[in-house]
Amino acid sequence: MFIVTGFEPFAKFKSNPSERIAKYLEEEYKEVRAEIVPVKFEEAKEYARKIIGQNPEAVISFGLADGRPQISIEKIAVNIMDSSTPDNSGFKPFRMKIFDDGEDAYSSTLPVYRILDALHENGIPAYISYTAGTYVCNTLFYSLLYYARKMGKSIPVGFVHLPSTEKMALKRRVPYVEYETMKMAAKIILDVIYRLSSPWP
Repeated sequence: MFIVTGFEPFAKFKSNPSERIAKYLEEEYKEVRAEIVPVKFEEAKEYARKIIGQNPEAVISFGLADGRPQISIEKIAVNIMDSSTPDNSGFKPFRMKIFDDGEDAYSSTLPVYRILDALHENGIPAYISYTAGTYVCNTLFYSLLYYARKMGKSIPVGFVHLPSTEKMALKRRVPYVEYETMKMAAKIILDVIYRLSSPWP
């Protein structure tokens, strides 16, 4: 089983492309199961624990990074919760650790450079990002890696930030990537991961 996650809408956004992408992948592949995570710091940590505890073959999370011009494959998760924007429960952490016993940072266990090369080979705009921020996206990313280590799971775990879609960017001067391109990118990412471990239909 391969688990993909997306997030519910948050802040000013009425929709979240990461939620749509996760559900799309679940519909496309019988081996994939989607989890839609609340945009809440503490609940994201609990979701991560439950997801890793289900013994998936791999976990990839998608999130929204409004304003970024390309799909960004995250390399590093940091042990910090800090935000001036409240989560969907109204919580605004300030310079807090995600886990007191966690490392300062963990590195993605996805084959990030192979993924980047595959996306570029298919003409998809993407880059490696070395900061997933300090909002709920980073908290989920870090927590997944934390629990994978704690439970002794040597599996691919990582995070991909998606820009706004063309519809979201309408009437707003922000960069975007077309939703159909995001769908293609998500399938390529899955293919790269599974080609490293087992046949993928």
